[in-house]
Amino acid sequence: MKTELKIPILTRRIVSNAFSDDDLNKLAAGLDAPENRMTEIVGALINVHKNNVHDTREIREKFKDMTLELAPVNGHINLYCSRVPMDCLYDGRHVIWQSIEHVSAVIRDIIFAPKLTCEGDGCRSSNIKKFVEHSGLMYRGERGLVMFTWGGHQVPLDEYDFAKELGYWTALFMPDMENITGCGVGIMKAPFKGAQVAYAKQNTFERFGRRDFIGFSEKQILAAEAPNELVTQLLTFPTIEERMEAFIRASHRGKVHPGGAGTIEEILTMLALLSMPENKDIHYEFDLVEKGGGVYFKELVEYLNICFGDALDNLFNVHVGTARAYANFLAHETRNLNTRYLWNDDLVFDPRIQKPFEVTFESMEELDLSRDQEPFSLLINLRRFFSAVVHLSVKDPDMLDSWGADRPLIKGDASIVRATDEFVRKLAHQGRIHPSKNNTPSYRIV
Repeated sequence: MKTELKIPILTRRIVSNAFSDDDLNKLAAGLDAPENRMTEIVGALINVHKNNVHDTREIREKFKDMTLELAPVNGHINLYCSRVPMDCLYDGRHVIWQSIEHVSAVIRDIIFAPKLTCEGDGCRSSNIKKFVEHSGLMYRGERGLVMFTWGGHQVPLDEYDFAKELGYWTALFMPDMENITGCGVGIMKAPFKGAQVAYAKQNTFERFGRRDFIGFSEKQILAAEAPNELVTQLLTFPTIEERMEAFIRASHRGKVHPGGAGTIEEILTMLALLSMPENKDIHYEFDLVEKGGGVYFKELVEYLNICFGDALDNLFNVHVGTARAYANFLAHETRNLNTRYLWNDDLVFDPRIQKPFEVTFESMEELDLSRDQEPFSLLINLRRFFSAVVHLSVKDPDMLDSWGADRPLIKGDASIVRATDEFVRKLAHQGRIHPSKNNTPSYRIV
């Protein structure tokens, strides 16, 4: 069954005052622009069953008949949605309030993105900073530790519970801290759930003011990995590369829980950044954290050792144990850390880290996984490989289906290619990678 829905567009999320006539024209045009995929995205945001969606095609099919248009009422602007599937609303009539907030935040980031006057590779970082400033995230007064958390959204319950417990203990030890995650479900939600309880116990909001649950998403994955309902500050970046740079620059340190190909892509990006000679004297701690008895990061380190030997030593820390022990360690380690400023301008990003990787059959076959290059370059190419796996399984599975039985050949050093394939197969076997329609890999090796 279908119904109608009016979603208030929150001016405070988008423009400083009221919408002008030009703003309304821009909003109407942005809703209609096919490249913005607003119907699909709005559908994902209001879908109460979003946790069960892992494929953008499911959202596209479910909301294919829905239409969007503007409906001014008493000086306020509503997003009028017609032919809305009733089962996407929690009571068949209404959408949860946080989804309303998220719809306005997405309109801000996609349709009302800030104008960028700087062009070229040298402007990428300043443009990302301007994008984050535009959201208002940069101007919230004094803050404590801000830490990004990466990890999978398809994880076993014990891994979810560990990440949730860790979020609880870190927020209990450091009630003024905040988390940034990828904003979806699984590990992207767990730290918020734990911190929510700890904040209440520590009377955090009265003592320190608003503590946001910050979620960084990306336009291409928003429909398949819609933000969870705890996110209070949602930012949607144009590309995955801009999203990852923002994660790193907008945090004081980072941690990772087990995850799938997207998590490995993020880890490789961070290691590439930390391996750059220009960044060797910059203190930025990067932790791989897992519950006691876990072997995920042991296997990852073994894989990295095959590819790089000891070239990546001292770039990351592995913590396997209890959530409380890690939280205690974290509180001690960051006691004297200057957290006054949120944005880290000191880190140098090579253009190859920042440049979007366009996934095609040909670009995957051009990847070089050989040892005959600097570790930094191999990290970039491995990151692009895992980015392609994510793209073909989550962002654009239709591309993979269009190839039929053919698959791009991945070339490079035999031991690296074989180890990479074995690691991907482990992730798939553990249920950490979305299966393709015919359950075949998105690449082939010799």
